[in-house]
Amino acid sequence: MSTKEAVKQSNKIIKNVGKIALRIKRDSKRIQSKAIDKALDLNGAKTPFKASSLVKSQIDSDLRKIINDTNKDFKAFTKAIEIYLADNFTIKLSEKDIKVIAQKGSLLLDNLVINTDILKNDIQRLLTQNLAKGIPQKRLVLELQELYPAYSRNASSIINTGLSRLFIDTNIAKLENSRFEWFIWAGPDDSITREDPCKHWVWHRFSKSQLATITATRMTLWNCRHSIIPISNDEIEEYPVGNIDLA
Repeated sequence: MSTKEAVKQSNKIIKNVGKIALRIKRDSKRIQSKAIDKALDLNGAKTPFKASSLVKSQIDSDLRKIINDTNKDFKAFTKAIEIYLADNFTIKLSEKDIKVIAQKGSLLLDNLVINTDILKNDIQRLLTQNLAKGIPQKRLVLELQELYPAYSRNASSIINTGLSRLFIDTNIAKLENSRFEWFIWAGPDDSITREDPCKHWVWHRFSKSQLATITATRMTLWNCRHSIIPISNDEIEEYPVGNIDLA
């Protein structure tokens, strides 16, 4: 096993997760923008419920494309984990492992749908309540733009954090019963690296007895770019001991 290669592969997976999340953020912004444009086009309609239904149909159609594209990303993500574990640690994912990954991926997609439903319901409610009243265009624009401003950002975080946690969770589930006794907190140390614990832990080692603690900490970190990587006994002296009390 080459620790450098393992870190390289792990970082690549985390980076690709970030790219998926960024794409979903962009696509979600488009959903919101198109929904607002559609709602404005329908302003003044005499049938607000029909207008509401048309906006709903457009949002649902655009969301289906995001779901379909993300399903393809999930398959590539699962394959990348398989290769990562096999190449670096001679660990094979079982059919049950792959099924669990798929199920957890499905839950993330459900969360994307729920996130979009909040936006959709807000727009529908605004249209249904105001269109028949002839709400002024300027006011409608303002109210639509103020609806759920965190929509696309939340969509991105659902995927970025969810897939990163799934990657870590899968690795630890397979590695905690392995021969490895030491693990490092691996990843970037740059201007956007969070101070606690990443700045203090990056490229530091932790014993197997501390694995549960650092894993639990990693799972609480939103949009974290770090991975927990096992190291062989002959590499121990290359990495300083981490301060577990920072968890």
